[in-house]
Amino acid sequence: MLAAAPRLSGRYLTHRKLTIVHGDAHSWNVFHPTAPGRTDVRLFDWDGWRVDTASDDLAYMMAVHWYPERRRRLERPLLDRFHDSLLRNGVSGYTRETLDDDYRLSALFMITIPVWQANHDLPPVIWWNNLERAMIAVDDLGCRDLLDA
Repeated sequence: MLAAAPRLSGRYLTHRKLTIVHGDAHSWNVFHPTAPGRTDVRLFDWDGWRVDTASDDLAYMMAVHWYPERRRRLERPLLDRFHDSLLRNGVSGYTRETLDDDYRLSALFMITIPVWQANHDLPPVIWWNNLERAMIAVDDLGCRDLLDA
Protein backbone atom coordinates (compact mmCIF):
# COMPACT_ATOMS: atom_id res chain seq x y z
CA MET A 1 0.00 0.00 0.00
CA LEU A 2 1.23 3.48 -0.76
CA ALA A 3 1.71 5.70 2.26
CA ALA A 4 1.04 8.75 0.08
CA ALA A 5 -2.08 7.22 -1.50
CA PRO A 6 -4.62 9.73 -0.11
CA ARG A 7 -2.55 12.60 -1.49
CA LEU A 8 -1.66 10.98 -4.81
CA SER A 9 -4.60 8.81 -5.75
CA GLY A 10 -7.36 11.39 -6.20
CA ARG A 11 -6.86 11.77 -9.94
CA TYR A 12 -6.56 8.04 -10.42
CA LEU A 13 -9.81 7.29 -8.64
CA THR A 14 -11.81 10.01 -10.40
CA HIS A 15 -10.11 9.55 -13.79
CA ARG A 16 -9.89 13.33 -13.99
CA LYS A 17 -6.95 15.59 -14.70
CA LEU A 18 -5.08 12.85 -16.54
CA THR A 19 -3.65 12.90 -20.04
CA ILE A 20 -2.74 10.65 -22.94
CA VAL A 21 0.54 8.86 -22.21
CA HIS A 22 2.65 7.47 -25.04
CA GLY A 23 3.79 4.46 -23.01
CA ASP A 24 7.09 3.95 -24.85
CA ALA A 25 8.58 7.45 -24.89
CA HIS A 26 12.29 7.23 -25.53
CA SER A 27 14.69 8.74 -28.04
CA TRP A 28 14.23 5.95 -30.61
CA ASN A 29 10.52 6.79 -30.91
CA VAL A 30 11.04 10.46 -31.71
CA PHE A 31 11.32 12.23 -35.04
CA HIS A 32 13.66 15.19 -34.63
CA PRO A 33 13.40 18.07 -37.12
CA THR A 34 16.26 18.39 -39.56
CA ALA A 35 15.35 21.71 -41.14
CA PRO A 36 17.12 24.75 -39.67
CA GLY A 37 14.92 26.67 -37.26
CA ARG A 38 12.40 23.84 -36.82
CA THR A 39 11.72 22.74 -33.26
CA ASP A 40 8.68 20.49 -33.68
CA VAL A 41 9.48 17.05 -32.32
CA ARG A 42 7.10 14.17 -33.07
CA LEU A 43 6.56 10.95 -31.12
CA PHE A 44 5.67 7.85 -33.11
CA ASP A 45 4.90 4.19 -32.32
CA TRP A 46 1.82 4.87 -30.21
CA ASP A 47 0.75 1.23 -29.76
CA GLY A 48 1.30 1.41 -25.96
CA TRP A 49 -0.74 4.57 -25.29
CA ARG A 50 -3.10 4.92 -22.34
CA VAL A 51 -4.71 7.56 -20.16
CA ASP A 52 -2.56 8.24 -17.09
CA THR A 53 -0.23 10.88 -15.67
CA ALA A 54 2.31 12.44 -18.01
CA SER A 55 5.01 11.77 -15.45
CA ASP A 56 4.92 8.11 -16.56
CA ASP A 57 6.42 9.06 -19.93
CA LEU A 58 8.95 11.34 -18.25
CA ALA A 59 10.04 8.63 -15.80
CA TYR A 60 10.21 6.01 -18.55
CA MET A 61 12.50 8.22 -20.60
CA MET A 62 14.69 9.48 -17.77
CA ALA A 63 14.65 6.84 -14.99
CA VAL A 64 14.70 3.78 -17.24
CA HIS A 65 16.76 4.89 -20.24
CA TRP A 66 19.25 7.43 -18.92
CA TYR A 67 22.35 6.49 -17.01
CA PRO A 68 22.41 8.01 -13.52
CA GLU A 69 24.94 10.76 -14.28
CA ARG A 70 22.85 12.10 -17.17
CA ARG A 71 19.58 11.76 -15.27
CA ARG A 72 20.96 13.51 -12.20
CA ARG A 73 22.22 16.39 -14.34
CA LEU A 74 19.14 16.89 -16.53
CA GLU A 75 16.17 15.57 -14.56
CA ARG A 76 15.39 18.63 -12.38
CA PRO A 77 15.82 21.21 -15.15
CA LEU A 78 13.66 19.16 -17.53
CA LEU A 79 10.94 18.67 -14.94
CA ASP A 80 11.03 22.44 -14.30
CA ARG A 81 10.75 23.10 -18.03
CA PHE A 82 7.90 20.60 -18.36
CA HIS A 83 6.00 22.22 -15.49
CA ASP A 84 6.58 25.72 -16.89
CA SER A 85 5.28 24.54 -20.26
CA LEU A 86 2.12 23.14 -18.66
CA LEU A 87 1.45 26.48 -16.97
CA ARG A 88 2.13 28.46 -20.17
CA ASN A 89 -0.35 26.25 -22.01
CA GLY A 90 -3.23 26.76 -19.60
CA VAL A 91 -2.88 23.93 -17.07
CA SER A 92 -3.82 25.27 -13.65
CA GLY A 93 -3.88 23.82 -10.16
CA TYR A 94 -0.92 21.52 -10.85
CA THR A 95 1.91 22.55 -8.56
CA ARG A 96 5.58 21.76 -8.98
CA GLU A 97 5.30 19.68 -5.79
CA THR A 98 2.49 17.64 -7.36
CA LEU A 99 4.66 17.00 -10.40
CA ASP A 100 7.47 15.82 -8.10
CA ASP A 101 5.06 13.48 -6.30
CA ASP A 102 3.72 12.12 -9.59
CA TYR A 103 7.22 11.70 -10.99
CA ARG A 104 8.45 9.80 -7.92
CA LEU A 105 5.44 7.49 -8.07
CA SER A 106 6.01 6.97 -11.79
CA ALA A 107 9.70 6.21 -11.21
CA LEU A 108 8.73 3.63 -8.61
CA PHE A 109 6.32 2.04 -11.10
CA MET A 110 9.13 1.88 -13.69
CA ILE A 111 10.76 -1.05 -11.89
CA THR A 112 7.96 -3.17 -13.39
CA ILE A 113 9.11 -2.42 -16.95
CA PRO A 114 12.29 -4.57 -16.86
CA VAL A 115 10.31 -7.36 -15.19
CA TRP A 116 7.87 -7.29 -18.11
CA GLN A 117 10.78 -7.17 -20.57
CA ALA A 118 12.48 -10.20 -18.99
CA ASN A 119 9.18 -12.07 -18.92
CA HIS A 120 8.77 -11.41 -22.66
CA ASP A 121 12.24 -12.78 -23.44
CA LEU A 122 14.00 -9.52 -24.20
CA PRO A 123 17.72 -10.11 -23.81
CA PRO A 124 19.31 -9.35 -20.43
CA VAL A 125 21.42 -6.62 -22.03
CA ILE A 126 18.15 -4.67 -22.30
CA TRP A 127 16.15 -5.53 -19.20
CA TRP A 128 19.05 -5.79 -16.75
CA ASN A 129 20.41 -2.37 -17.66
CA ASN A 130 16.91 -0.88 -17.48
CA LEU A 131 16.35 -2.47 -14.06
CA GLU A 132 19.65 -1.14 -12.74
CA ARG A 133 18.93 2.41 -13.96
CA ALA A 134 15.36 2.32 -12.61
CA MET A 135 16.48 1.07 -9.19
CA ILE A 136 19.15 3.76 -8.94
CA ALA A 137 16.50 6.38 -9.77
CA VAL A 138 14.19 4.92 -7.11
CA ASP A 139 16.98 5.27 -4.56
CA ASP A 140 18.03 8.76 -5.71
CA LEU A 141 14.46 10.08 -5.61
CA GLY A 142 13.55 8.47 -2.29
CA CYS A 143 10.67 6.58 -3.90
CA ARG A 144 10.67 3.92 -1.20
CA ASP A 145 9.33 6.60 1.16
CA LEU A 146 6.06 6.30 -0.75
CA LEU A 147 5.61 2.75 0.53
CA ASP A 148 4.18 1.77 3.90
CA ALA A 149 6.67 0.32 6.35
